Amino acid sequence: MSLNVFKCGINEIMYIKDAISNVKSEEDICCFNEEVIKKFLCNNDNWFYVATMDEKVVAYAIAYVQRRIDTTKNMVCLYEIGTLKCCRKNGIAKSIINTIIEDGKLNDVMKIWIPTNTNNIPACALYKNIGADEPEVNDEIIYTYRY
Repeated sequence: MSLNVFKCGINEIMYIKDAISNVKSEEDICCFNEEVIKKFLCNNDNWFYVATMDEKVVAYAIAYVQRRIDTTKNMVCLYEIGTLKCCRKNGIAKSIINTIIEDGKLNDVMKIWIPTNTNNIPACALYKNIGADEPEVNDEIIYTYRY
């Protein structure tokens, strides 16, 4: 089986639907709306990646380009990544992240930041494995304001 990783455009909505319906749904209760997906993809700062094996979506990632006011370089937030449970520990997520890293180089990105929980041991191991720096202090907290 050969792995294919690519960033989705407006013509790959079927892959995004598959990723949400089959991969994301293994961890979360989720649904999708095609119009929302189209709106998401119309913004060039929103990146949706899929990994396929024999045309079957086995993993996905969502990343956002963040424009900065203090430099001409951008940052990317790797917001979400998921792999089918049966396909984990095969380097698929690492392949997606490497593709995001390469796209970052092409888009003048200065760094990629990746939020996760310290108790998410597999994610922390993956991010260390790709060469990401571990924070010196593990006391960060994210506040949320809900409407």
